[in-house]
Parts: sequence; structure tokens; C-alpha cells
Amino acid sequence: MIDGAKLLEAIHEIVDEKKIDREIIFEGIVEGFKKAYEKFFDLEAIIKVDIDEQTGQINVFKQLSVVQQVEDDWLEIGLNQAKERFGEEVTIGDNVFEPVKYGEDFSKLAVMQVGQIIKQKIREGEKNKLYEEFLSKNHEIVGGTVKDITDTTYLIDVDGSIIAIWNKKMIPGEDFDEGDRICFYVEEVSRENKHSQVLASRVHPQFLAKLMETQVPEIAEGIIEVKSVSREPGKRSKIAVHSNEENIDPIGACVGAGGNRIKEVSKELNGEKIDIVLWNEDKKTFIINALAPVKVISIDLDEEANECFAIVPNEQLSLAIGKKGMAARLVANLVNTKINIVSLDNAEEQGIDNLWNGNITQEELKNPDFINNVNKRKTNANNNANKFQSNFERPKQNVQQEVYDEIDESIYVQDSSLEDIQTYAETFESIAKEDDDQEETIEVDDDYDSYYEK
Repeated sequence: MIDGAKLLEAIHEIVDEKKIDREIIFEGIVEGFKKAYEKFFDLEAIIKVDIDEQTGQINVFKQLSVVQQVEDDWLEIGLNQAKERFGEEVTIGDNVFEPVKYGEDFSKLAVMQVGQIIKQKIREGEKNKLYEEFLSKNHEIVGGTVKDITDTTYLIDVDGSIIAIWNKKMIPGEDFDEGDRICFYVEEVSRENKHSQVLASRVHPQFLAKLMETQVPEIAEGIIEVKSVSREPGKRSKIAVHSNEENIDPIGACVGAGGNRIKEVSKELNGEKIDIVLWNEDKKTFIINALAPVKVISIDLDEEANECFAIVPNEQLSLAIGKKGMAARLVANLVNTKINIVSLDNAEEQGIDNLWNGNITQEELKNPDFINNVNKRKTNANNNANKFQSNFERPKQNVQQEVYDEIDESIYVQDSSLEDIQTYAETFESIAKEDDDQEETIEVDDDYDSYYEK
């Protein structure tokens, strides 16, 4: 027989440790005894299980149908026998419940069944608890502590709940230890997902958008809107913003005085460089803004095919494409359009129409000041990249701080021109040096955001 006192003690421990409703455990015990009886005695039997919640005593009853002529001893009882055992008021067609006497073998089987079912109930209870707890946090940033680290995941303790962040959802190059604080973006909350009910990510584009919201009050208040985000996690990102108030500069507000706001976001993203882009409802203007500081000579947009050709100055082709095409991918993802970037010389060779409808005129393109400014930017970027490289072996936090210290504060918000504000981050990274046989055009795949596909 099962010891009722020990049973109640075990139930109390489960409820206390797993934070599962007591009634769920009792339901599991009832279900376990029913399944055990079906396996041990009769699959077709109807069983009732009563549990005294004060003493833990379990009583099992088998339902019998009262009949005139018994055909199945396991499921039926004769009228006369029923009257003797259950009272004179019993009539044909009634159901009576006969106590089941069970021995040690049945008890063992019942305990096994109860154990399996309670484990299942606990899992279901934990899943429901996790779902209810995180449903309100879906598409928000959540913070926790690194509880454990496996070969494939970081296990994060969030107020007692363990959330897994898969390695592929961590920013490349970042490193956390057990006990470290960490925050992440909740991509999805699912009740039935077998692998991870809460899909956590630090590489999702909206992680950056939500971080900006924590640092920029104007975004939190709805004065400034984040229209789109494009990321190469840990390397570079672009974020398009729009102000709902004419007297509020969205780029200046996001960068902050001396870059203090954008620095905090970049620090959380393991030094990811962030370009703030002015959104515009006119797609051509938006693309031109997204390509800054590269000047656009001509832009030809096919809205039906969602594709555009952009002609840029010869001297800025490598800047427009970026190392391994990163700059072009960022722009394509940001504007959600297929981008083909070609130099002026190459456009003429290929017979591509030059509309001269960009943000630089033919006269400005030939102006020596334009060439000098391009060369100056390349020189500054290369110098800063060399300084960063010389500090590469230092502790991560020191490298991070020194890179920021090297930025010329004058390139932040003191001059409010769009080009100057948007080029502040270009000093972080050297311009990609092109081989002689490099292609002068780049075509971004139709699948603009495949990096973030689940």
C-alpha cells in the first residue's frame, strides 16, 4: 500500500520546488492510478479514484452496471447482489462503485504510472507558466543572469525561469561568464515549441531598435520613430529614424550630446558601429540618405520590381560597397530594396542611363574639394583603424574605451548637416581596399534579411 503521509510530503515538495498548482499533482495521481488499473486489470473498466487531501489515503473504485443477467463479471453486477452490497434502493440500470483491493504489484505499477504522469504534468505546468510569464514580454528586451554555458547555448536565469539563447543568436565575438548580467530581445513566445518556448536573440534587428528606445527618451515617448533597422551583428548597423515634430532633429537626438547615447547602445552590442539614417517616405530620397556619406550621382528605381540602380563617384565605389559587400547589404536591408551599385566609369561602359538626379551635380563631382574630402576621410579612417589594431591585444573593455576616445567629437552634432552627422561612424573602420580585378557592381539577393531567418 501507498503511504499517505509520504505522498503528501512528496506533493508538497513538488509544489514548493516547481511552483506547480497542487491540484495539477492530484490530477496526475488520479490519472496514473486509472492507467495502472487499465494495464493491470481491465482496459475497458471505468475507474474512480478518490484522494483524501488531508491524510493522503488513496481509494480506487470500479464502476459496475446493475443488470438482471450478468454477462461480464468485470463490468456488471446482478441486481440481487447489488442490493445486498449497496442497498435496497439500487435498481436495474444504475451504476455502483466497487472498492478495488490491490496488492504490492499493482501499487508498484501505479507508482510508476503516477511518476510518469506527474513528470509530464510538471513539464506542461512549467511550459504554461513560462508562456504566461513571457507573453507580455514578447518583442521586448528582457534582462537576466547567465546561469550556465553549454556548447550550444547560454542559459539565462530570468526571475527563476531559465531561458536559452542559442550561440547563433549571440553577437559574434562577445563573451559572457556565469553570473554576468545579460539582456536579450524576445523574438517569439510559443506555448508548444518543443525546443524553446521563448526565442531569445541578441542579433535580431529589433534588439537594436529597443536598445535605442532605452537610451533615447524621444523614441520612448513616440516623438521619434524607428522606421527600419539593418544589422551585421557585432560589426555595423544602420537605423532609419523619423521625427513627428519638426523642431526635433531625429539624428541629433539619437546620437546624443558628444555621442553619449549612441555610445551606450554600441557598447551593449559589443562595439557594433551604428549609422543613424534619416527616413523619407520617398524611396529614392531614403536610399540616397542610406548610402551617405557616399554621394549618389544617379538613382533609377523600379518600384514594381523593387530594384534600383545607383551610380556613385568612382572614388566612393569601395565605400558604397564596403568590405565583402557589407555596406551595400546594410543599405538593401534597411530600405528593403534590391540594390545595384555601379561607378560612374563603369556605368558609362555598360551603357547605363545617367539621370543626374542624385545629391551631387556634375560640377560638384569635378570640384577638387570633393576629391580632397574623400581622400581626407579615407586617411582618417585608416589612421583610426591602425590605432585600433595596435591595441587589439589589450583587454576588451580598454580597447572599447580607447576606440571611443579616438573619435573626433567635432563630427557629432555640432554641425547639423545630414552628411556630417551620418559620417561620424566612418572613422571606426578602414575603407575596404579593392583588388584590381574587383567587380564594380554589387547585387544584393532578393532575400534581404536571410541572416535573421529562423
